Amino acid sequence: MSKLVSMGDCIIDFLPSAPGEMTYSAKMGGAPVNVCAAVAKLGGRACFFGKLAEDMFGRYLLGEMDALGVDTSLVVRDGRCKTGLAFVDLHPDGDRDFFFYRDLPADASLSPEEVDEDIFKEGDVLHFCSISLPPSPTRDAIKKAAACARERGATVSFDVNVRLNLWKSAEDLKAAIDEFLPFADIVKVTDEELDFITGLSDEKEAVKLLFGKSDNAKIVFVTKGEKGSSVYDRALGSADIPACPAVVADTTGAGDCFIGSVIYKLLKGEAELTLESMIPAVRFAARACACVVSKKGGAPSMPTLEEAENVKER
Repeated sequence: MSKLVSMGDCIIDFLPSAPGEMTYSAKMGGAPVNVCAAVAKLGGRACFFGKLAEDMFGRYLLGEMDALGVDTSLVVRDGRCKTGLAFVDLHPDGDRDFFFYRDLPADASLSPEEVDEDIFKEGDVLHFCSISLPPSPTRDAIKKAAACARERGATVSFDVNVRLNLWKSAEDLKAAIDEFLPFADIVKVTDEELDFITGLSDEKEAVKLLFGKSDNAKIVFVTKGEKGSSVYDRALGSADIPACPAVVADTTGAGDCFIGSVIYKLLKGEAELTLESMIPAVRFAARACACVVSKKGGAPSMPTLEEAENVKER
């Protein structure tokens, strides 16, 4: 079976016991590792490629990935770094904000020299997010990996995943997104991120502009929380997929579950980068996301294949 290689941050999320509370529990966090967990728990091969510190948090993160079935053979350990920390502020409606504490973080310290060009094979998927694209060695490592993946016939997936508080300015973030969009075969954005990138309120026109920035993109996903999602192909053919019913406890990891579920279908050979093929994959992703939002936390809340398939659609 082909594999997912997910690059970027693997950090500690401190989750409050309830909205407004200041008592926290430490959990593994980071969008790329959440995507790994989604694929692994569904039964796919998921490799996390990033750097971990040699501190107690780094050891915890490595153990958590192993417990979830994530392949950690590509993980680089570095005793000179510290683990990045994020404190999560939960809203009463289940939405959340993140507050980051990063002092020489390991996840930003992966160098291009640590990228093996032979990692990727045809049929594999490389996944990354804009969280790891502020100036750093990891940004350069992702750029090298994306170029290698394209050369080797792997699919490149880019989840825009805007976190403005990690950037000096919105303009810097937009410039980084524009720089990395041409590498992507798949682009995932939320409806708010689409508006941020393009400045357009009309979704179809905004997606058209996004494809114009993404020379190689074949599929764009626009996720909209409880309103479901839309999938577009390059000809601007589209389909709207409703969200599945769920009692929301925490939306952390929902977007990662969505793209992870689609990637799982690609790796299994049950989906291709066409609109027709993606519609059932997105319906499956909607079922998986209903499982995630009904629980607290990110990676540990990812569903098994049986759990996802047992969710009822609207």
